[in-house]
Amino acid sequence: MSRDFGKIMELAQKLARTIFLRERIDKVDSSKDLDDGEREYIMQKLGEPSYWLERSRLKKDIDHAHQKDWERLRAHMVGDKKIRHLRAVIKVAAIFIGVVGLTYLGFKENFITDENEALYQQESITLELENGAIEKLTSSGSRPFMNGQGGIVGYQKDNQIDYSGADHQDNQEQPLQYHRLTVPYGKTFQVVLSDGTRVHLNAGTMLRYPVRFVEGRDREVFMEGEALFDVSKDARQPFVVHANQLGVKVLGTQFVVSSYPEDTSINTILLEGSVGLYRASHNMGSEQYTVLKPGFMGSWNKAMGDISVKVVDTDIYTAWTNGRVVFSHLKFNDIIKKLARCYNVSITNNNARLGEATFTATFDIKVESIRDILESFKRNYGFDYDYSIEDNQVNIY
Repeated sequence: MSRDFGKIMELAQKLARTIFLRERIDKVDSSKDLDDGEREYIMQKLGEPSYWLERSRLKKDIDHAHQKDWERLRAHMVGDKKIRHLRAVIKVAAIFIGVVGLTYLGFKENFITDENEALYQQESITLELENGAIEKLTSSGSRPFMNGQGGIVGYQKDNQIDYSGADHQDNQEQPLQYHRLTVPYGKTFQVVLSDGTRVHLNAGTMLRYPVRFVEGRDREVFMEGEALFDVSKDARQPFVVHANQLGVKVLGTQFVVSSYPEDTSINTILLEGSVGLYRASHNMGSEQYTVLKPGFMGSWNKAMGDISVKVVDTDIYTAWTNGRVVFSHLKFNDIIKKLARCYNVSITNNNARLGEATFTATFDIKVESIRDILESFKRNYGFDYDYSIEDNQVNIY
């Protein structure tokens, strides 16, 4: 064996992890990169019956990975300053998939389950009712919610609460009754409001809303965090989102509002329709609107108190609704903020150079753990850093 064989085996194991979690690689032959002793060792291992079944399963997966999947892997991460090609690593490691990778496959289920158990806090989604009572929700729940008079105002089914089918023919003169939905880090949830407006809440989001809207009054909701709104059109009742210092007023449209306390700006991304942005401190009826068109983002700078508008790729800002996270020319220090929300972990970066570096990348948070993502940055960009994960605390050095 060569002196570098241990390193090659280590690279093979890391690559196998990538393959089995993402399934985005084609089969390559790299026997010319190995010496005779290494090839002899591989052939011996490939002949062991204990690996036959696992290899046959792997071969079926690889045979379905066509050239376009290889291109998708290469495009998975593109550095803003320097592109790091994985071709050499892949050539060396692919031959070991049957040996190292398939050994790892036996631990795949435990790896995903155990790590997520350790990193994800089992904090419940909560719903605060109009009387102050707090209900814990699960993504598989099925139950009605009632008001003080015993009438059903909403119904939960799985990962959604629907208020649109309830009987809201009660006295319109009664004061509005609000529910407050809080979605912790690491989870998402959906709400259908009484007018049929759909709201998709991202991790770390709070939404306060009336269980029914009153005729003749604006449909107002209050939020902190990030949410995608698909507003039912009603020309008689504008829909207003209050996001701390920013107000968003619409009739019927689809847009995203991101208003996390730790962010320096409050962003509104318009997908379709039209919205008007205004300072929340202004009196209703005398606002100076900043009007957005589809494909534009309006950013309220918290420190400066002004709104800027620019064209954006809206897919970047809606990817989270499909379980993906997309970074486009984003500093690593800002990236770890988003990762902390997605995975419900606390991330401390002690590497100043890494923190200021910008990256473009896409990850599937449904199948990729926080460890997988940190390994991807380390492997693809070649930064000299290390990290540790203990419970829900991640430290980067």
